Amino acid sequence: MENPRIESDEKAHLIDVLSALHPTAKKNSLRRMIDHGRVLVDGNKASRAKEIVHKGSIVETLSRSEGDGPAKKEDGIPEPEVLYDDSEILVVNKPAGLLSVATPRGEADTMFDRALLWASKNHSTRVHLVHRLDRETSGCLILAKSTGAKDMLQRQFKDRTIERIYHAVVFGKPSSESGVQRARVKETKDKRVRLIQEGERGGKEAITNWSIEQTGPIHTLIRIKIDTGRRAQIRLHMSDMGCPVSGDTRYGRGKASVNRLCLHASSLRFEHPNGRRMRVESEIPPKLFSELKRKSL
Repeated sequence: MENPRIESDEKAHLIDVLSALHPTAKKNSLRRMIDHGRVLVDGNKASRAKEIVHKGSIVETLSRSEGDGPAKKEDGIPEPEVLYDDSEILVVNKPAGLLSVATPRGEADTMFDRALLWASKNHSTRVHLVHRLDRETSGCLILAKSTGAKDMLQRQFKDRTIERIYHAVVFGKPSSESGVQRARVKETKDKRVRLIQEGERGGKEAITNWSIEQTGPIHTLIRIKIDTGRRAQIRLHMSDMGCPVSGDTRYGRGKASVNRLCLHASSLRFEHPNGRRMRVESEIPPKLFSELKRKSL
């Protein structure tokens, strides 16, 4: 999708042209876009809200992943754990509790910020976010080093040709060794998500393949392959099975003893931009095994 852009019909301040381009956005949000390197004037990055834009100039706004991130002290941003790195892509291990990319609040530390700073320091290049993981989920996250590589990888997500494997520690034990959950997922007006029950209309297809890997005294380690990537899909489907993900405070039984959501993106298998099929893996965090071995609630 093409980035939003507008041609200025008169000489004006940049903030006023942006207001015309994004009429529902607040001025503070537009200023943050400028601060985060997300505004171009005739292809050049803008830096001041009061910058003069001449008649006929093109003002364009970039997505969050294409911007520079908020201005901040580099010392405050931890380095990412790199799982794979080459001239085309970067795969990092996202910690639980860290956003993939900033929300409109403009958070200073996200996985994208860490990867962008690392790539700039080590390769003098930028990165583009290809997909996201929920804040509380850890594991493999791909970033691309060019828009061409980003588009190619995102097409694979859209076409469902990327194999996405997760591991989750769930409460209880499923009644069978493996299965497929197909309940549809719907996003409500207040941005929450829920499952569509049988007989209801709407929602988007969500397919979760699962199998038992290990059992503990009161928990089970489940291997999960998702064919679709709906928001909160795994958590909703596991809860619907009667085996919610441990540490799920929204759809499950509340906080886990290990103080995190026990859901981890453990591997991605995809076609590299050079045409080679490859897999990148992230080890299951020790905290998930600690939760699996718990003997009492």
